[in-house]
Amino acid sequence: MNFINAKSHKLLYILPIVIGLACLFLVFVYPGISTGIDLKGGNQLIVRYEGETIDTTTLSSTLKQRFSILEVNINETKGPTGIGLIIEYSNSPEIETARSEKNKLDFTNGNIDDLKAKSLVLLTPLKDKGYIEPSALDELSAIRNKDDLKGYLNDTINLASNAFNSQLINEVKSELNLSSDAKIQTREVSATLGKDFINTSIKVGVIALVLLSIVILLFFKEIIPSGLIIFAACFDILAGLAGMAILRLPLSLTTIPTLLMLLGYSVDTDVLLSTKLLKNRTDDVYVVTNKAMATGLTMTITTIVTVLVMLVISYFMQMTVVLDIATILFFGLLGDIVSTWCFNAPMLITYVQKKNKSKS
Repeated sequence: MNFINAKSHKLLYILPIVIGLACLFLVFVYPGISTGIDLKGGNQLIVRYEGETIDTTTLSSTLKQRFSILEVNINETKGPTGIGLIIEYSNSPEIETARSEKNKLDFTNGNIDDLKAKSLVLLTPLKDKGYIEPSALDELSAIRNKDDLKGYLNDTINLASNAFNSQLINEVKSELNLSSDAKIQTREVSATLGKDFINTSIKVGVIALVLLSIVILLFFKEIIPSGLIIFAACFDILAGLAGMAILRLPLSLTTIPTLLMLLGYSVDTDVLLSTKLLKNRTDDVYVVTNKAMATGLTMTITTIVTVLVMLVISYFMQMTVVLDIATILFFGLLGDIVSTWCFNAPMLITYVQKKNKSKS
């Protein structure tokens, strides 16, 4: 039985329109896409332990109150090897303020005594929080050179940042009843690095779409079929973003490249469909479309099965990066089925029929 025929092909538009609107709502209205610690700056801890599941809300509240940090996100993963926690938290407000105030100091034209007085003010909150020793403030009086003062401030603030992270890790170990030598993976990300990565990703995505459009247009030499292929690529990325919104996966150094990968995954089936229909000279358009659909679905379903294997293995092995990649690809491939066979296919059929009618 032919899935796409003269009676059904116009009704197929309903599904991608409904799904597309739903995806737009999920991505831009509720629950929306958040930005991960990779992009906005902050710290990440990856903890694996054996024991009972903990109350992540209580742990989050404890860390916020103990260290006066604004944001703490805790995700729990489970597997046969134990329980894992991914703890993402913003930097200490006292340390961020100290860095900001240090950047305002004029080490070129400023007076050394005035700079030392301001340095004393910005370092005092770090001493009060226990991130630096009181002797660190006394050492300021011995500095006579502005370059030495600048270097001393940089080193002291970095030491305070390390002390802050060490204290927070010890608090996590205490809350989870972990031994003092328990291994915890740590990572600190600069907000500047995140901004640069976002800007680079946007540029790469735009360049990829432009080059893809040029290549497809040169190959088919027809605007509408080429535009439909680009539409499918954008729809697949939107489906991937919707999956991220549903599962609360943030934009990060892992998820953004995965979204760009969907550009390549989406093109193959649409090129197959367009080639079969536009080059067809003998068979009925519905026969050609259903033949192309059988081949295209085989390709896509094979990939989906592979992705599902990745999902299962990464879930049980607690490989969070692979799990995120597989999840986004899964939703993007489902979106590719909808965009290719429920929108592009009927659109191309209508286009080819009108084209053939105008020739005759």
